[in-house]
Amino acid sequence: MNTPSNARLRMGAALGTAGLIVLAAGGCGGAANTHGSAGSAAVSAAPAAKVLTGTKLKSLLLPASAMPKGFRLNADGARDTGDSVAPSSSSPVAPRKVCGMLMQTSWIQAAGIGSATFAQNDYGNAGHTDQVAQEIDTYHGNDAQKTMSGLRKAFAGCTAFTDKSSGVTAKVKLVRSPLRGAGDEGIKVVGTSPTWQGGMTLVAVRVGNAVVTTFYSASGHDKGAAAVKMAESLAKKVQSAS
Repeated sequence: MNTPSNARLRMGAALGTAGLIVLAAGGCGGAANTHGSAGSAAVSAAPAAKVLTGTKLKSLLLPASAMPKGFRLNADGARDTGDSVAPSSSSPVAPRKVCGMLMQTSWIQAAGIGSATFAQNDYGNAGHTDQVAQEIDTYHGNDAQKTMSGLRKAFAGCTAFTDKSSGVTAKVKLVRSPLRGAGDEGIKVVGTSPTWQGGMTLVAVRVGNAVVTTFYSASGHDKGAAAVKMAESLAKKVQSAS
């Protein structure tokens, strides 16, 4: 399986903290079989949810023109699974590592569920203070739902934690809220720290057997709020392609 790259996210910190993150991959969806009542002919199995290839998912990622002015693609962070499809899998994360994973571009890995296919990339500004990451993963069976549950559990256990990176220690606070009206279910999380200038916004939206995630680390007062619109746009593109 082609695994996404993970790089430390760039934080717009007062102390000039900057670093790239590593991104993650996952697995895509199937469907359950249904049967008729006793004495009746068995009903045909429900069709499996469509698994979009990494090549297709790459084409659905938001283009450079949709990014904030002055942001450029980080070529090292652009990855996808091409035409390969991985089997359903799980990748449990040690509790002590979960919160740190939420500070990475492929923070969906914190859910501990492997995807079938994925595509990802990230963009940053010239000053290396602001960064946007986007990813689309598709899953087998009900793994997409499990991924959303896993992310909720991860966020619940990381409402307050200490992050150490690039020689800077930051006490981070995460505030989670449901994101309504986007896809089948959605999560929005805003992260702040007294050490940072600005903050970060993480968004996950499930569309059938796919999960789109965005991350916006911004030095401005909006704390990367545009991550919500980006995730909603990605979700609509995935829905149209499914």
